[in-house]
Amino acid sequence: MITIEHLEVQFDVAGDDDEAVFARYFSRYINQWARADQQQKELKERLRKDQQLGDDGSYG
Repeated sequence: MITIEHLEVQFDVAGDDDEAVFARYFSRYINQWARADQQQKELKERLRKDQQLGDDGSYG
């Protein structure tokens, strides 16, 4: 797993259109990343809970 502690993005804007394009793309891809990150966390939590089944000897 990779954890990004600090991310700095710099870009030159020649006009308002470039800024709008960047904002649109950034929003799209950061949302995709956030969804994937949330799904990964949910999967890990489900796996953790599944591993706990039977730990006390009551299952199976």
